[in-house]
Amino acid sequence: MRTSTPLRLGAVATGLAVLPGLLGTVPALAEPADVPAATVSGPVPVTDDSYPFMSADGPEAPPIEAGVPIEVDLGAHGYVEEEFLLEGTAEHRDPATGEVTGSSPYTTRMVVRRPARTRDFSGTAFLEWNNVSFGQDIEIDWFLSHDYLMREGHVWVGLSAQRVGVDALRAWDPERYGGLTVGGRELADAPAFDIYSQTARALRSPEGVDPLPGLDVDTVIATGHSQSARYLSAYHNTVHPHHGVVDGFVIHGAPTALEEGTTPVMRVLAETDVRLRSQSQEPDSAYFRRWEVAGTAHVGYTEYLTFAPLIARENPGTRPQRCDRPPFSRIPFHHVLNAAYEHMVDWVEDGTAPPRAPRLAWEDAATARRDEHGNRLGGIRLPEHEVATALNHGDNTGDPFCVLQGTHVPFDEETLQELYPRRGGYVWQVNRAVNRARHDGYLLAEDARDSRKDALRTSYPWW
Repeated sequence: MRTSTPLRLGAVATGLAVLPGLLGTVPALAEPADVPAATVSGPVPVTDDSYPFMSADGPEAPPIEAGVPIEVDLGAHGYVEEEFLLEGTAEHRDPATGEVTGSSPYTTRMVVRRPARTRDFSGTAFLEWNNVSFGQDIEIDWFLSHDYLMREGHVWVGLSAQRVGVDALRAWDPERYGGLTVGGRELADAPAFDIYSQTARALRSPEGVDPLPGLDVDTVIATGHSQSARYLSAYHNTVHPHHGVVDGFVIHGAPTALEEGTTPVMRVLAETDVRLRSQSQEPDSAYFRRWEVAGTAHVGYTEYLTFAPLIARENPGTRPQRCDRPPFSRIPFHHVLNAAYEHMVDWVEDGTAPPRAPRLAWEDAATARRDEHGNRLGGIRLPEHEVATALNHGDNTGDPFCVLQGTHVPFDEETLQELYPRRGGYVWQVNRAVNRARHDGYLLAEDARDSRKDALRTSYPWW
């Protein structure tokens, strides 16, 4: 039977990223070394009293203060969700050097969301390193890009690689997760890197149960947000060169330094994540692209509306953060992340590199350049930011996690009337910005349609 534990807050770290020029022009597809695959068992049965933590198919979630929850309907997209156990012996890796310092047995879990019909599978699997900054597993990249992943027929896999997340699972449902262990506090997540490799290997060459029956995986993309992206950066630098089990990396929301290599990497950052002009000077190269998205927050409105109800469902009594300004930027960062994922698949599969992107603008080394309304200049500029109807800022203050949630303050009526005296002029400006973002490669057609529809639905009294 499940038990409830309080929502815990974790530390958030940032760092200066410096990337030397990468060599070569054609991505090197994964050629796995002799890395064992995790032994897979399951799927773990689902009952009225036992289901995967934060399951998309779990019980109804309660309402939240911030707005109407976003519910993910797997069945409507022809998708199924299953949870599997993973077992093996993981080498302990020093994240700074990659040195093997020991080994230990592990048992953890992964959640798989896949097309129900084999003919709908794209051939690509995204392996997300679940984020544990809140003290429990959160599937940030799934919550951001679930619509994209399902409309393209991709497989998504969420892995519980870190001790904090596994310990929280055991406390939440001792019957379902009581046998999970990835090592104690003294190991400092050293087994997590090999667990990740063994899981990636199991998607292509499973031992035990096949978690993707009838689906042949051609491409594995490593993805993770914030703390998970920092771990993936270390994995890219010190473990991937030896294991070679993934084909590309999307490092989302972390500026941790990356070493040169021949595997494609995209670093996708919200305004919140870029604190210094020197960070924006990280160079693009043959195997690396850096995208910075103006007006967006480390944790934005879309993902919050998706995961907050599930956190409230699994942790009754959880209270939202109290921020000094209205939280959650409304600029749809996930539209850019979707485009990055699409470019990454093309980059890996046919060598078509993503477009380069302008960087955020600066007044000086540490002062952001902003327009007269306070909105950020430079960077990738989505239509919702370029044709602004509000201040959307990457920062906030207040409770500990407010710094990551950004700010959203609608313009007053006088400002809106001055900017957009006629409805047709507003819609024309949005369409022009949509066309520019589409042409530049930062916005996919389906997401462009959403931006156009939102503009048509906008209404002000003077129109």
